[in-house]
Amino acid sequence: MTSRRASPIVLALLTIVLTACGAVEGVIGPRASADTVALVRQYLRADDQDAERLLPQLTGRSAKELEAALRRVFDEPPSRRVPTGMLPDQPIRVGDADFRYALYVPPSYTPAKLYPLIICLHGAGFGGDAYLDRWQPRLREAYILACPTIEGGAWWSKDAEALVLAVLAEVSRSYRIEPDRVFLSGMSNGGTGTFLIGLNHVDRFAALIPMASALPRGLYPLLENARFTRFYIIHGSRDQVMPVRYSRELISYLEEHGFQAEYREHDREHPVAGGHFFPEEELPALVEWLAVRHRTPPPRQVTIVRDRDHLDRLYWVRIDDTRDTASFWASEHDPEESRRLEGGAFARLTAAIDGQMITVTTDWVTRYSLLLNRKVIDLDQPIRVVTNGTTSFEGRVTLDAATLLHEARRRPDPIWLVPAIIEIAVPSDSPPPPAQ
Repeated sequence: MTSRRASPIVLALLTIVLTACGAVEGVIGPRASADTVALVRQYLRADDQDAERLLPQLTGRSAKELEAALRRVFDEPPSRRVPTGMLPDQPIRVGDADFRYALYVPPSYTPAKLYPLIICLHGAGFGGDAYLDRWQPRLREAYILACPTIEGGAWWSKDAEALVLAVLAEVSRSYRIEPDRVFLSGMSNGGTGTFLIGLNHVDRFAALIPMASALPRGLYPLLENARFTRFYIIHGSRDQVMPVRYSRELISYLEEHGFQAEYREHDREHPVAGGHFFPEEELPALVEWLAVRHRTPPPRQVTIVRDRDHLDRLYWVRIDDTRDTASFWASEHDPEESRRLEGGAFARLTAAIDGQMITVTTDWVTRYSLLLNRKVIDLDQPIRVVTNGTTSFEGRVTLDAATLLHEARRRPDPIWLVPAIIEIAVPSDSPPPPAQ
């Protein structure tokens, strides 16, 4: 039998292909072993106590291998059987309190497919079950729908905010949710809650859809958090409960300042609710709009505005401590805090990435952290951080397995894996906060 040698051209092509494969593998990083993937899967799905027990078995592995394992686990369909259809009165534990939410999962649900999720917040006098009954027939099989219940429709409370985030986390763990297509909506009090919760967690949502609601003028500074988030605002011109001027003033502000906003104003009236309702005729335009909406990719320039109750991560930045900012949750009962909030006593931080340099400017911030992600910066090269004109970090970051795992557990989102954090103390001679 005669052997054939590959031609020089074929050999050259093979060399190119193999080299390219090697280069791709180098970018992605090492593959995760089956043992690492299994442990990461256990860690993410365990309760807090078991997760801490598993942590030492994982932290001895490289951060790059753990990143690969996390991406693989996040991409896996849930293996256990889950209920579908109309699922009212679902219990959920948030901290030390028990709450309820209603859930709809299309009967045709399959874990082989990713599903968009709408979280809908009810108004005063209603609950999640009632809103599930109203919304599901309109959306049919296209979406998973979650409707939490908070007493009195008080979506501006600390418990309400924690409930919405807990429902998002629980539904995302149990079902195959597309993380770039999670929407937050609400009617009346629920629409106001959509603003208040959504503006403090805009990196979780593809769009905010408030209906027949209002955002107090004193909270307009929070809109700066939503530079990369779309709004779809609906209001009735004959609304006697929540006057339409609130939405008109807001949309004028959004358009003037270059935000991405769609505004729909209707003149219909309901026999019971008057102009304070969401007409079924408005649904086709909303569904068409939702069908092509996705969360914005990680931005390289962000601005964060915070009161002292919301010192949390937004995109890849976290404000850790501030200089005498107002408290949103105290403002409901404390007139002085309310006045300070109205006066704009917010912390503000802007961070921009250019190559391997991160430039940060701050007002009212004493400490902050950069939660670095490979989608916004090269973690294998030196990084320089300049805060208010002063170099505050320069060098290579340390990839930390514990940081990566803790952040992945707090926010199970494959887009936002965080293998390195830089903590910065703002120089005391930084410019003082603006006068109030």
